[in-house]
This record gives sequence, C-alpha cells and structure tokens, in this order.
Amino acid sequence: MENTATENGYWKDAKGNLVAPENIRESDKLADSIVRELHGKAKKINADIVAFKQNALDDIRTHLALVVEKYDVKLRGKKGNRVLYSFDGAIKITINIQDRIKFGEELVAAEVLINECMAEWTHDANPNLRTIIEKAFQADADGKISVYRVLDLLRLEIDDKRWRKAMAAIKDSIRVIDSKEYVRVYERDEDGEYKALPLNIAVA
Repeated sequence: MENTATENGYWKDAKGNLVAPENIRESDKLADSIVRELHGKAKKINADIVAFKQNALDDIRTHLALVVEKYDVKLRGKKGNRVLYSFDGAIKITINIQDRIKFGEELVAAEVLINECMAEWTHDANPNLRTIIEKAFQADADGKISVYRVLDLLRLEIDDKRWRKAMAAIKDSIRVIDSKEYVRVYERDEDGEYKALPLNIAVA
C-alpha cells in the first residue's frame, strides 16, 4: 500500500483530502506508522500461508498419485477428505473440501408449504419448532438466508405430505457454487488427542 504522505509532503486522509503534516496529531502519525508496519508483516505472512497451502496440496496429491499408480489407477479431479500421518502418529495433516452452496427458486415453494403447515398446526405446534422454522427463513442484513439453518430443517422428521414436499423442494433448491480446499495440521498432545495447529490469526 502506498505511503500516506504524497510527493509534495501532504498526507491524504480517509476522504481523499490533502492535509499538511503540521495539522496532523502526533498520535495519528504514530498510529499510521504502526498500522502500515503491521500491514506489511501481515501481507508477508499471508503470502507465506498461501504458498504453504499450495505446496501442501501439491505434495499430498503427488504422494497419493504415486501410491495409487502401482495399482494402475489415476486420480481424477480434486480429491478431498484425505488424511496423512507421520510414521510415529504424532502429526497428521488433513485435506478437506467444503462446497459453497446457495438456494434456487425452489426454496420459495418450500417456504410456502412450510407456512401452510405452520398455519394449520398453530395451536399444536411446539414453540421451539416454530422458532427453528422462523429463523431458518430470516434473511441477514445483506438479504442472505442462512444455509445451515435451512439445511437443519431436513433433519426434522415430520409425517406430513406437505412437509415432505417442502423438504424435497429444499433439496432441489441446493446449488453448488464452488468448492474450497482446506489444509489442517494436527499435533498429538500428551493425552493422545490431536490438536489443530492454528494457522488462523483469529485463533492463534
């Protein structure tokens, strides 16, 4: 990121205005310096993590390809949910593929059918069930519906023809947008439990 100070010595603020250095508080100058220094270090760490992930995926795929080659089998596409262990079992590395999904227009039909059920069950429906269903179709500030809350409805076993049609509509509405690969490294602790090595700054 370019330095705040411009060529003529003025500093640009968040609105794009040029401010003379003498009109800027020393605390703001210090904060700017700290933020830019940390940003530079964070960018380097981010680049290292990106490179590590790609190298890890390449190394594991190469290893798996060599393992199956002797059986005259070829791996096709990205293969996820793989686990590799060190010889002593103290370390394991996993590759997981997580699909990112959205809902199609069939979800509207599912909501209508579910609302019909709830209208009929108004007096007998469990309040907890009503809460689960109402939250499932609540959109967030960006107008997005929670994938997890909607999919949770599929776990409910309700013997009603309209409910089953609604669940079928939910399943038909699922669209896979893309898939993301995750590499996780685990170390075995003194109790024999595997603990993830934090590679996320938020949990490190």
